[in-house]
Amino acid sequence: MDHRTRSFIEQATLLFIASRNGEGAMDVSPRGGQPSVVRLRADGSLLLPDYIGNKRLDTIGNILSNPDVALLLLNRHCETYLRIAARACLSQADDDIDAFPADENRALSVMVLTPTKVEFVESEAFRKSGFWVDPSGRKPPLDALDIYFSDKQWQAEHGRNPVLYDAAAERRLADSGLRDFYGTPSPIVQTKVYDFPSPGFMSFIDAARFIVFAHESEGGELLIELAGSAPLQLDREKNHPSFLLEIGREGTGRSAIPHSAGCALLAAEPGRCDALRLNGTYREVTGEADGQRLLSVQPQEIYFHCSAAFTRSRIWSDTRAPAWVGLRSFTCVARKQESPDVVSFVLKPRDSAPVGHAAPGQFVTVSLPQDERLSKQRRCYSVSGIPDRYSLRISVRRVGNDGVSAMLHDRIAVGDEVRVGAPAGKFVLDSAPHRPVALVSAGVGITPLLPMAEHLATEASGRDVWFVHAARSGRHHLFAGEALRLAMANSAIKLLTVYSRPEEGDTCHHQGRMDAAMLAAHVPVTEADFYICGPDAFMTSLKEGLVAMGAAPESIRMEAFEARSGEAGFASPGALAARAPCTVEFARSGKLVTWKPESGSLLDLALANDIHIQYSCRSGECQSCIQRIVSGQVSYPVAEEPFVARGQVLLCQGIPRGNIVLDC
Repeated sequence: MDHRTRSFIEQATLLFIASRNGEGAMDVSPRGGQPSVVRLRADGSLLLPDYIGNKRLDTIGNILSNPDVALLLLNRHCETYLRIAARACLSQADDDIDAFPADENRALSVMVLTPTKVEFVESEAFRKSGFWVDPSGRKPPLDALDIYFSDKQWQAEHGRNPVLYDAAAERRLADSGLRDFYGTPSPIVQTKVYDFPSPGFMSFIDAARFIVFAHESEGGELLIELAGSAPLQLDREKNHPSFLLEIGREGTGRSAIPHSAGCALLAAEPGRCDALRLNGTYREVTGEADGQRLLSVQPQEIYFHCSAAFTRSRIWSDTRAPAWVGLRSFTCVARKQESPDVVSFVLKPRDSAPVGHAAPGQFVTVSLPQDERLSKQRRCYSVSGIPDRYSLRISVRRVGNDGVSAMLHDRIAVGDEVRVGAPAGKFVLDSAPHRPVALVSAGVGITPLLPMAEHLATEASGRDVWFVHAARSGRHHLFAGEALRLAMANSAIKLLTVYSRPEEGDTCHHQGRMDAAMLAAHVPVTEADFYICGPDAFMTSLKEGLVAMGAAPESIRMEAFEARSGEAGFASPGALAARAPCTVEFARSGKLVTWKPESGSLLDLALANDIHIQYSCRSGECQSCIQRIVSGQVSYPVAEEPFVARGQVLLCQGIPRGNIVLDC
């Protein structure tokens, strides 16, 4: 596998996989994931994880009888895709599953894909379908349950029954033990498939212009390609509805499309995560003209697909998805007493997946499984150094004697488990190149600034950097040695220390309290960007003083470890006025309450009704307030759909889409 192919695979967050069973029935399924949807194994095979979903197990059921699959991998904003023919087998080996984070959405199994053919294909389908929309073009999810119930009634009124899952494939799943392992699909999943297009299906079809089409070549090879020049069109000349599909011939050395054969397709609307699925047969209507052929596709199975694949892939988002979902199991591999009240912990994942990206300044959410009382509590701690591939460091100040920080200090030793949320937070280094930067901290506030200084020390831009720290004394000066090494590595970094109560033998640049006037004596206030972290009063007074001296307010960034009520930027009641009131049941708390637009988020509603909920940032970053949905649906009116496990809700950003039951 050459460098170009390997790099494309490692950057692909979305793929489509085509499979067929021993009886010849086909299927196309989407899969998404971060930082790549697949992992490359040392032997050159690809590992594709399978997570909890609707439990239909279309692809898995097919490869149990026919291991040949075809893959189509996408890179964001790229007009070329990677097409791979492969042999697939299913693995539940720990080594394969551990290639993916052991988080709250742990992989249940892994498909091991051994490539037999790999080719890059340049496609006009992306441009013609308008697939690469920017984030403003993202569309809210459809109300799939409403479509399901209305279409089910329509089908019944017309005397039609649902198409049940293939009996032979179901037997193979049962014989392999996979059906018992995965469980049985819900009645909705089992009865959502028909062979006749319903009004709900047809209302979506014109917008679903991006089409993934799977079929066989004349030689029996399973092929997968894209179409995007025109949406599916109903072929009204047939007694049984068929759909007309324009398809080109993409790639090199391809055999002609047979005149008729089995097929499967997935049709998606650019910017929307829902998709249409159609499996059946096709026949050729017209031969090739202007590089296009017209096919008539007769469905044997039609249904909506509400997949998490597009959400996972972040294919239409500028934001990077977290490297894992919820809490992930780590092991403490080192600890160090940094000062009388601060200890650093180096944490390594218990799986074999990389830590992933953490922007300088971000934090992680920590929970401790050793104590039943504290296991449900989550606290946010800054990542206090740039992580390496398989470890990260947090530095924790002890607060009291009865909380998470105290237990970390007193009971977490090398070898103990710590559960960690993915790096998050918007207090990150984002200054323009060459612009002067002042990193200003007090006490443990240095922790998010240290990785910023590490990053700036590697720059060759020559920008001026002031690394300013206030502490009680030299004994309480955190990371003084690391800061000195950074300054020695890059002369553009200038260190300034301020001790409020220096002890005998301490040396510092200033004694007393840090204020804006002191900073202004060293830093060009009107030209620099300021990153400030420390106690609230410290940050507020510095900002007010710097602005009074001419600093632009937008040039001053501050880290607040907890957002207070009303500061999270949630939608105003006016923006939610069109939402109808509904009931919210907090099952474990035994409370049934009414949500109204003025109630705000589900977190606001819970707190207003004395429901005990863990939360911290209130901005959706720390994921502390994730809860399980027992029944019902939610929407996110002020943010894109968050990256959470299936069946979960981020309370601080979500509101109910109707009556809902929450497991809290």
